[in-house]
Amino acid sequence: MRHLGAPGRIVGLDTARGLAIFGMIATHLYPLLTGPNQGTGTPTWVGWGFTGVSSALFVVLAGVGLSLLTRNTTSIGRSRVQLSLRAVILIFIGLLLGHAGSNVAIILVHYGVLFLLAMWFIALSTRALTITAISWLVVAPWLHGVFTRFMHVQAGGTTAYVENWRLWTSPTLFDLISQPLLTLWDVLFTGYYPVISFLGYVLVGMAIGRLNLSRLSSAVAMFVGGAVVYVLCRGLGAWFLSDDLYSYRVAHATGQHVEQLPALAATGAQIDTNLLMGSPEWFGLAIPHSGAPLDIYSTAGAAVGVIGFFLLLTRSRILQAVVLPLTATGTIALTAYTAHVILTGLWPRDWSAMVVAGDPIWQAIWTMLLVHWLMVAVIGLVVYFLRVRGPLESLLRSASRVGARS
Repeated sequence: MRHLGAPGRIVGLDTARGLAIFGMIATHLYPLLTGPNQGTGTPTWVGWGFTGVSSALFVVLAGVGLSLLTRNTTSIGRSRVQLSLRAVILIFIGLLLGHAGSNVAIILVHYGVLFLLAMWFIALSTRALTITAISWLVVAPWLHGVFTRFMHVQAGGTTAYVENWRLWTSPTLFDLISQPLLTLWDVLFTGYYPVISFLGYVLVGMAIGRLNLSRLSSAVAMFVGGAVVYVLCRGLGAWFLSDDLYSYRVAHATGQHVEQLPALAATGAQIDTNLLMGSPEWFGLAIPHSGAPLDIYSTAGAAVGVIGFFLLLTRSRILQAVVLPLTATGTIALTAYTAHVILTGLWPRDWSAMVVAGDPIWQAIWTMLLVHWLMVAVIGLVVYFLRVRGPLESLLRSASRVGARS
């Protein structure tokens, strides 16, 4: 394994990946809303900063990693074999984690399927890959919405499609065996991380991986460009909700109060946009995990901006030392994510997405969050100082090498 300080290793990518892990842990454990009572709420710092962005960052970085992994390959076929084996292992781990009882929307099955699809783009030229990435990211959410509206009719109504064409849980081995077609449909179109839209994140990441990431100009362009896209898209979504008629229609379809929509829309908590999907109102939403165009664009922008920020930050050796726990965690992302899901299953949270300010439960919330963060950081630092790979990272590497040799 290349040590964090070794020549050629891009430390900023590891740091961004570590933030993605910390962010996903926070969104799984920490309340997204708080307020003086249960009737009204405002977004917490986790609700504002991490919801929807962490998973997008995780997937964009997967695309960056794919490009870096295959940029010096002498055999496209061998690379595809290696990526296929990695994908199958990721899918299997994800299916196993679905049995952990963590109540976490596990991303690894979708992650593996994304690998299987993305490997067919590694032979594209940089220009072709960039055009494909931007086109897919822009167009896919619109196609997803239109296709979903079409399926509402085929399924006998919106409610019938939403209730019967989705697992509503993380995919498990049991689901794969007992209802394989529904499981596949869930992963591709209706689940928590629909592959049809999330492939855009991977392709954008692959295009980023073709850049010279050691250049200052690349980092600055990513940071500024990503931040602008995020602010514009989230701002446009908020502007749409300021229209009384529009917000009333969204509130009616989701069963929420109009005055609570801004807070719910900022976090994606306690609001279900499935019945809206494909409707004219849905295309104007920037709600995290709604899958709407503005949601996909804003989270992609945020992911690119975060990567650019950490590429800039880690140009300083002093700042590299400051963020070392985050960076070390990023080098064992799969191991850290798996450990977090297992611990969450063994030690589940017992509070909702909204917790009233001043509630004594906040002490338990902070305790659980810090324990999870400390656990993954310690694993990362141990791996860093031993100069080895994480356990699951070693498994992926060994299996792909054996497969390629075979």
